[in-house]
Amino acid sequence: MTDPAATDWRYFQTREVALARDWAAQGGIAVHENLVKFRGRHTCHLLAIDEVSLIEAAVSVGCSARWIHRTRTIHFDLVEIHLERALVRCGISGALIRSQSISPSTATPAVPGDPPGADGDHRSAPRLDPDRQR
Repeated sequence: MTDPAATDWRYFQTREVALARDWAAQGGIAVHENLVKFRGRHTCHLLAIDEVSLIEAAVSVGCSARWIHRTRTIHFDLVEIHLERALVRCGISGALIRSQSISPSTATPAVPGDPPGADGDHRSAPRLDPDRQR
């Protein structure tokens, strides 16, 4: 069992999916920006090395374990407060999260010296998987 607080969390932009998957495969927690928006707001996928680590990370930002998506890439969809909490874990400023202006030029690096971008109580989680019907 890993401690999500001790694991490196990093934010990845939409086009950095391969980097996000690699980061998670190496044991980090990846917060990858999704193309799909929910009610006009940014959404992200949460990725980890395995299902146990993924659930631990998701629960640490307030998600329910049952919200997991077991698709080709197991993940959690992060929206609203759960996304905000995850982005804070990545070192991204709360003001940027609230303004919905997450981008490589505005994101605060997770680790000093790293380039920006190098690197969400709901009763039910919204379905944000583009392969599923709404």
